[in-house]
Amino acid sequence: MNNRIDPQPYFIPLLLIAGSFLAKPSAAEQPALTDTGFPVASVFVSGQDGYRIFRIPAIIRAANEDLLAFCEARQGGDASEIDLVMKRSTDGGKTWGALQVVQKNSDFRDVVADGVTDITIGNPAPVVDLLDPNHPGRIWMPFTLENDRVFVIFSDDHGASWSPRREITPDVKKEAWGWYATGPVHSIQIQRGHHRGRLVIPTDHRLGEDGRDGGDLGAHVVLSDDHGQTWRLGAVDETYKDGIGANETTVVELADGTLYFNTRNQLGGAAGTRGEAWSSDGGESFDSRDRQWNAFRPAPAVLDPPVVQCSLLAVAEDLIVFSGPDQNGPSGPGRSDLRLRVSTDQTKSWQDGPLIHTGPAAYSDLVLINDDLVGVLFENGDASGKNSSERISFARVSVSELKAIAE
Repeated sequence: MNNRIDPQPYFIPLLLIAGSFLAKPSAAEQPALTDTGFPVASVFVSGQDGYRIFRIPAIIRAANEDLLAFCEARQGGDASEIDLVMKRSTDGGKTWGALQVVQKNSDFRDVVADGVTDITIGNPAPVVDLLDPNHPGRIWMPFTLENDRVFVIFSDDHGASWSPRREITPDVKKEAWGWYATGPVHSIQIQRGHHRGRLVIPTDHRLGEDGRDGGDLGAHVVLSDDHGQTWRLGAVDETYKDGIGANETTVVELADGTLYFNTRNQLGGAAGTRGEAWSSDGGESFDSRDRQWNAFRPAPAVLDPPVVQCSLLAVAEDLIVFSGPDQNGPSGPGRSDLRLRVSTDQTKSWQDGPLIHTGPAAYSDLVLINDDLVGVLFENGDASGKNSSERISFARVSVSELKAIAE
């Protein structure tokens, strides 16, 4: 949950009626489809399961191949009574099980000040540790309390149960920082090179008083080199006056082990709405690859969402996917028209991919379901309205079709 303002950012041809993306099942098995033709399921629906609103999705594939979708279950807005919840799919996202409360806000009553009435927890940034020799497949879940304090929990049974919470704020937050957010998006584990096994949590902050949503903006990275036993700060973007207000950030590992970071530019000015940076040292430092910029530089114009959270997924060496609304989509400016963009050259260039949903759309996350399918978990609403928080849905997209875009 971070600076969820609604400012508005390319028209690219509507593409790919996606009925061809997957083999069609028999009439009795015909799935629901998005308005653009992708198989889709509603995962969290506002007004159901005892909550008014569901927002801020994140998703991972557990070691047993179950898909775990997380989000904030709210009774109001950004600063309201909020629980961290989860649903599970055992069939690749076709169907989803019952809601599970991962962290209940009322359990933090002994941690917050007496005057706090509505306790806010969230900003899920889960990661699966597949390289822990003692706990293979352990899931780590960093999250925040009141956008101020940072906690982690873990699960050794693919999300069925969770450890007691552990606070790591002193290890990962500088004294000058006020507002703080982990993710919200899936985190990663480095798979190659000298830093193999490192857990990398994309994170952001603002200067100022504890938890205050104001002040200069910067992205940073939280790292663990011992499978979550300890956590520390890595790269920190402290170029607060450079015109890019680095904010909610997402990360992928490239084929050579370099990390590519893409951030929400909260300023949304002449430099556009996205920034990008690389790290050749496993997230210890940011490199803009441009002498004009010290940390993040403006991202290519094809990455053209409004000012909003977006996500990245490394599918294969020849395919990296970016998801987010399209500022120049068929519905016009603002948080609408969720579109994928693809890079087949390790983020050197990007192309528009398929339009997943027409109409209101905002935050999203991506997951590799299997070698053939990418999953998109995204906030959306009916095309006839303006509310992108009506539901969080899950769409499935063919990897082969995404690769074919660049051919």
